[in-house]
Amino acid sequence: MAMTETSHQASAAVAKAGIELHRDGDVATLLLDLAQPKNSFRAPDVERLDAMIDEAVKSGARCLVIRGAGGVFSAGWDIGSIDPAADDPMAVIANVVGPFCRKLRELPVPTIAAVAGPALGFGLGLALCCDVCLADGDALFGSPFRHIGMVPDTGAHYFLLSRLGYPMAAELIYTGRMVGGEEAARLGLINRAVANGGVAAEAHALAQNIASGPTEAFRLSKEILLQGSDFEEMVAHEGRQLRKVFATADLHEGIAAFQQRRKPRFTGA
Repeated sequence: MAMTETSHQASAAVAKAGIELHRDGDVATLLLDLAQPKNSFRAPDVERLDAMIDEAVKSGARCLVIRGAGGVFSAGWDIGSIDPAADDPMAVIANVVGPFCRKLRELPVPTIAAVAGPALGFGLGLALCCDVCLADGDALFGSPFRHIGMVPDTGAHYFLLSRLGYPMAAELIYTGRMVGGEEAARLGLINRAVANGGVAAEAHALAQNIASGPTEAFRLSKEILLQGSDFEEMVAHEGRQLRKVFATADLHEGIAAFQQRRKPRFTGA
């Protein structure tokens, strides 16, 4: 059964101009319900979302879910607000979009995008900057900027190239073809597709599972994954991170639980 916008049990909600922050235990959900059609963004919306993410992390959330209201994730930037003669796209990328995407990718807690409907342009980058991306089977992914003479942004070239390879990335950019949720999962662009209408519930269940885990260990693993590098350097980085994790309460709890043959009770400390 799909989860509605108000179905989080024991959920506290905070709203800020079309973005709601819901808390259900250790899981924080950011619900996008923007004024522009199909949850399209303007710069102030990105800044508000940035502030709400900070609020979720500071409140102690151990997993963050981003999804859209009304069966729509985000159709991207509000094209109607663009003035080619006056706007400075480099300034918007450098001062608003780039810093936001970087923050989301490097957030110290796990992040999940739950995509229903379109995730296009900025919406595509928003979804793929999350650690995990789930989608309804009939969701749509793409950066169809070729139809308006623009170059895809929000990390689209990085994600398409690293996840799909050069030929497929080039095809999608040149044609503007949008990819359905099931095809996106099959190609490896996203983690997986679920039955239509089920992505909110699926993402929330996954977030609860992740939020019950060793939060600091996840953060340290995320640093390794984002840094990348060759085998030898990653092995060395693992050693450095293991030294840090041995100082956490969750590591001691995990070892004790294993030795006592019981389920661990991680607190995120």
